[in-house]
Amino acid sequence: MKGSKQMDDLDDLFASAKAAPVQPSNALMARVLADALREQPKAVDLRPARGGFWAGLADAFGGGGVLAGMGSVAALGMLVGFVQPAALTSVSDLWAGDTLASVDMMPGIDALLAEE
Repeated sequence: MKGSKQMDDLDDLFASAKAAPVQPSNALMARVLADALREQPKAVDLRPARGGFWAGLADAFGGGGVLAGMGSVAALGMLVGFVQPAALTSVSDLWAGDTLASVDMMPGIDALLAEE
């Protein structure tokens, strides 16, 4: 019987707590909102910087260093394509000619296993 009375008291306590919910104070809400505003990400300006064509192009490639590297490689490619050094013509003949069929790209290991 004693347990039943305690349960009734507990039910009464929960019912009274449910009937009158506790509201936070205005000072607490002001502090919570101030903390939330402080943690918000800052606005980012997405407009392109005024720097002209080259600055915009460098930004598009990821920076001035990357643009310089791409320009150097493009100039080297044009030079090699125009001048065609002798060392590269032998490689291009290998890839362009019928000799490619005679090149064994995946040789076996039989030559390494042979005992002499």
